[in-house]
Amino acid sequence: MIRRSLNYLRGGTCLFAIGLVLIIGDPIQRVLFALLPLSGRHNLRLQASWFRLWANIMLQTVRIFCGVRFRPLPSVPGDSGTLLLMNHQSILDIPYLAACLDENYPVFVTRRRYAKGIPLVSNMLRLYKFPLVDPVRFSVSQLNALTETAANIRYPMAIFPEGSRTKDGEIRKFRTAGVNAILSSRPWSVHLVIVDGLWECATLPDFVKKISQVRPKSVVIGPFSFDPKTDDPEPFMADMREKMMTGLAQLRKDSDT
Repeated sequence: MIRRSLNYLRGGTCLFAIGLVLIIGDPIQRVLFALLPLSGRHNLRLQASWFRLWANIMLQTVRIFCGVRFRPLPSVPGDSGTLLLMNHQSILDIPYLAACLDENYPVFVTRRRYAKGIPLVSNMLRLYKFPLVDPVRFSVSQLNALTETAANIRYPMAIFPEGSRTKDGEIRKFRTAGVNAILSSRPWSVHLVIVDGLWECATLPDFVKKISQVRPKSVVIGPFSFDPKTDDPEPFMADMREKMMTGLAQLRKDSDT
């Protein structure tokens, strides 16, 4: 009973701290981006550094208040033409992946509803021009815009092919419309980023209850080459899902030994 109450206290305090730093960071971000044109050729580097800074702030806040250890993090390529497919376990997945990059930042395909009402985050989605989608109303125009963005992006692109967070930690069925639109745009070097241990705190209430107890771990598998001129996206993505499921099982097996 005491431990459970302590976990609630730590999780609630951590969530409050995250909200507070987001509120503080929002006006700083607005001023920074207003001044970015003055940085000239350093503009893109500063954008990437700012994004990765906030990813690490999120993870460090969780570490400080709840004792969660995220390192060692896997190394994820930050090159143009890199497509990162990640299983979706929690609200920490985006900062987790961003913190894995040594340079640049991942351009995430993101739900449109997150572009409003969240301090710093919503403004960041607009400033970084992340492709926004509505999974319930996935229209042809959204797919065309996603294809155009993927064709011209100078940074690695990232997407959760499951579309939404897992409820039991397992890999869900892939929603391939968005991924296929990305794959059709250009040749890709595809990496699978597999994370485990965070699914029990997928929602905010679960975050408060269980974040102090999680022990996240992850692995990167790949690269796998895809060329839209010669490869079929449907069997390719079926193979990627099988590899992700196998990688998750091996990750769990290794952590048990």
